[in-house]
Amino acid sequence: MNNTFLISKLDYIDADVAYLLGLITARGKISESGGIRQVSIEFPYHLLEVQGINKKFDTSISIRLGLQTIRERVLELTNADVEIINRETEIVMTLRFIRNTMVWRNIQMHLNGKTSYEYFLVPEIMFLKDVPTDWKREYIKGFVDVAGNIRLSNRYTDGTNRVRIDILNYPNNWTMPIQLCALLEEHLGVPIQLITWGHPNMGRNFREHQINIFAVPFAKIGFTFDHKQAILDELIEHDKDLSPNKKYYPCTGKKVIRRQKKRSEKENDDRLDERIRGCHFNSYWQICKKLGCLRTPKTLNHLIKNIDEKDIEKEEVGDEV
Repeated sequence: MNNTFLISKLDYIDADVAYLLGLITARGKISESGGIRQVSIEFPYHLLEVQGINKKFDTSISIRLGLQTIRERVLELTNADVEIINRETEIVMTLRFIRNTMVWRNIQMHLNGKTSYEYFLVPEIMFLKDVPTDWKREYIKGFVDVAGNIRLSNRYTDGTNRVRIDILNYPNNWTMPIQLCALLEEHLGVPIQLITWGHPNMGRNFREHQINIFAVPFAKIGFTFDHKQAILDELIEHDKDLSPNKKYYPCTGKKVIRRQKKRSEKENDDRLDERIRGCHFNSYWQICKKLGCLRTPKTLNHLIKNIDEKDIEKEEVGDEV
């Protein structure tokens, strides 16, 4: 797609559109039948309660309360019929368009005609320099409001806490974690610790991919949901007290491999992206490279200066990488 066409898309995006696109690309589906156009966004929850150190919230109630704020924002933008549907392990927000409105066509344009989160990628416009940083931040906030979680079980081995962004694992969306990483690090200055891939060599047979971000730098993004933001704030305060001098570096793109992973018969599985099918990996960054990441330690000068060589070389310990 040429730059002229992309630049023309700037007329059809703002912070609210970016936020909605984040919601949709995280867990959205688009359909059209019988003159009714519909967008459904799934807000999953698997735990009855979510808790930090001292704070604790009922997950279902907290999501329903937070969705009222999101509903009003989406309603103001789209003028669609917005319905909230409660299910056993998720709450679904559905937008219905009776007419072929500009908003509906705008959504389809930015998603390149794709209709489900199995296939969605980050909209190309998010990588344009002309797009304000605040809009890019709103896109990520929309994505993490659906697919991000902050809880004590995400804690790293040194005791500091992490946000995890879950990307459901389908053969056609393995590029999504690479794109989110690039948008966060290159455009928003939020360092990624690592991507935990749902790959047989990583011990996570086709489970969701997880982007791991330390809580302190994630403060630049935050959550719309009050319960998630309250826990994030509590854990950030904890981490600053625990490790006041801790530095948070962007991923260097290459690290020392400390051990060889066992080969798996599932390395040729059809559920893998065709670019990595038949390949064996010993670390997460090798998968990133195969999927298009161009990062190397030498390309980090524009992101951060004076990176300690030990931080560049060391492999993360305590995660399946």
